[in-house]
Amino acid sequence: MVIGTALAVATACSPAPAAPAATTPAPVNTAAAFGHEVRITSTGAVPKLLVSGVGEAVAWRNDSGGEVTVRLIDGTPPSGALKPGDVFSHTFTTAGTFAYTLDRESKSAKDPAGVVEVLPHEPAG
Repeated sequence: MVIGTALAVATACSPAPAAPAATTPAPVNTAAAFGHEVRITSTGAVPKLLVSGVGEAVAWRNDSGGEVTVRLIDGTPPSGALKPGDVFSHTFTTAGTFAYTLDRESKSAKDPAGVVEVLPHEPAG
């Protein structure tokens, strides 16, 4: 019994195992998470829905094989012909939902290629 008691006392007095070290999560690239760039490919806009904020610029990059014109349906002046590799940027000054078309090789598109959802600034506080 003495040996069992000594083992029980030794076990009870042993230090608790160390807690696992806390890991720091990897930083999130919010520009990539929400996106400030639309890629224009041969099959259309990627992504089809982009979320941005008031005062932030959104860029359309032509990664297709031909000329493309970005035309916001709200009446904003179009980008002009973007050759492969060219970028068109627009800064949204009001919140809202903004659809756009991609006109290819002088052919006007009728259906929207994508949408930019512009969120209002949240009050500081």
